[in-house]
Amino acid sequence: MAGVRLEGIVKRFGRTTALKGINLEIRDGEIMVLLGPSGCGKTTTLRIIAGLEKPTEGRVFFDDREVTNLPPKDRNISMVFQSYAVWPHMKVYDNIAFPLKIKKVRDEEIRRRVKWAAELLQIEELLDRYPHQLSGGQRQRVAVARAIVVEPEVLLMDEPLSNLDALLRVKMRSEIKKLQRKVGVTMVYVTHDQTEAMVIADRIAVMSEGQIMQVGSPQEVYDDPANTFVAGFIGSPQMNLIKARVVDGVIEIPGYEIKLSNQPSTLTGGNIVIGVRPEKIQIGDKPSGPHVEMEGIIDFIENLGADYIVHVKVGDTILVAKTTSLPEHVNIGTRTKIYIEEKHIHFFDSKTGTKIKLNTTKK
Repeated sequence: MAGVRLEGIVKRFGRTTALKGINLEIRDGEIMVLLGPSGCGKTTTLRIIAGLEKPTEGRVFFDDREVTNLPPKDRNISMVFQSYAVWPHMKVYDNIAFPLKIKKVRDEEIRRRVKWAAELLQIEELLDRYPHQLSGGQRQRVAVARAIVVEPEVLLMDEPLSNLDALLRVKMRSEIKKLQRKVGVTMVYVTHDQTEAMVIADRIAVMSEGQIMQVGSPQEVYDDPANTFVAGFIGSPQMNLIKARVVDGVIEIPGYEIKLSNQPSTLTGGNIVIGVRPEKIQIGDKPSGPHVEMEGIIDFIENLGADYIVHVKVGDTILVAKTTSLPEHVNIGTRTKIYIEEKHIHFFDSKTGTKIKLNTTKK
């Protein structure tokens, strides 16, 4: 296996700059997920790692070996695409064995590796079938088996689950992580689905407009987002992001004022953005620690069975709360108090979107 290092990667297509100086270190044996919306540059980054695209500027390393100008065949990588890309005229066995036959591996070794890969992907009973006899999930397993059978140093996956139905996607994403743990291969995984990223990744690189916004474990990027883009992109429902203004120690949001017990000394005044995760807004139950108390009107309630998504209008702002239970008095149109522990409130610069590092001083 190998770690991957990208140094100052810039990629231009004509006048369009797709990547704007990507620096990223992917550890040997980890799953790094490149996460972001369409057009953010995540697939271009993956293709540069694979050697399918050459960077306009910058260098690519596998461990300490520079591979910037090496073709894909000399990088010992495998790639799983969004489409299954299995040969329709070949049986499953031959599809999996195909890259080994190209490399002129001995027949006995091919049989051993195909058997190994098929057992890992739980498709041993499908080896004598043709792709048209398989379900979408089974075909995707064949594609993954074909990728790991060559025992690559780096396994690249470009939105491999996007063609599957919702239930199968949930099942396959956990199986992909289990597979990676068994094989131990370094994996780079591209997706726009933040839930998929949170489940699969050891670390996530959140991308936007050709740049990396933040790199960290799923919990790190969720609990401590570096900017408003990461805060809004990670989480479902997404973080409440509220435009506010600090005036004489009071935080003003449209139609309402908030007073903190521990006023951060770095919030000296001016425009900011406040961020609060929906599950950190408590309805009815007052927390014991320092908190903000607000009052609003229930605007809408989404009943998801195990959870409720509650829209509360506070002043002129709609706050979205997520809770597992609701007090009996809470119905659409009723007035209720909500509470937010101060330690769960994030502050961002309104111009740059970057997180404001807080120094709290007792008032």
